[in-house]
Amino acid sequence: MLKKFLLCLIFFVVSPLVLGLGFYLTDSSTRLLPWLVEGNAQAQGKVLGAVTKSFSSETLPKVSSIETSIKTENSLPLIVENYLRLYHSPLLPYKDKILAEAAFHQVSPELILAIAQQESNLGKKSPENCFNAWGWAIHEKGTKCFSSWEEAIEVVTAGIASGYCEKGLCDDPCEMMKKYTPKSNGSWCLAVKQFLAEMKTGN
Repeated sequence: MLKKFLLCLIFFVVSPLVLGLGFYLTDSSTRLLPWLVEGNAQAQGKVLGAVTKSFSSETLPKVSSIETSIKTENSLPLIVENYLRLYHSPLLPYKDKILAEAAFHQVSPELILAIAQQESNLGKKSPENCFNAWGWAIHEKGTKCFSSWEEAIEVVTAGIASGYCEKGLCDDPCEMMKKYTPKSNGSWCLAVKQFLAEMKTGN
């Protein structure tokens, strides 16, 4: 009888305590869960933001500028070749030499061709066996001659670079004309501009 009384007493005393503790823990975990979720989300957001920022558009190269640069560089050999071929120029076999010297001296190869077009129709009207398509070093005693087209391309390109481009005269054919052919009435620079435009537009 005493055992039953003790068991009943333990049951009625312990059970409420166990139930109360269970409710307390459930309520605490419910209140704690949103805080944990929010904190975890913020942490992930910070990490994701850091990763995303490192790959933002500001850090990436502009595709359009790269494409433009590639197209311009790749088109030069084709422009030079097509232009020389169109006018059946004797300089056509030396197109690579023109490009190489222009690149070495940082001179526009189109400018080299435009001057040759104006001075000698791209070499077709230069003095025989003189290899001077640019009217280079013409004086009262005659026209300077070269031993080959290779030599002429080297000398003229280097001379235009040092005597004109380095002094800022290559950007404007009309400014260049004042030194290259000072007696011109302006037709020289207009023609050179026209030939440069032809190479750029293909017309």
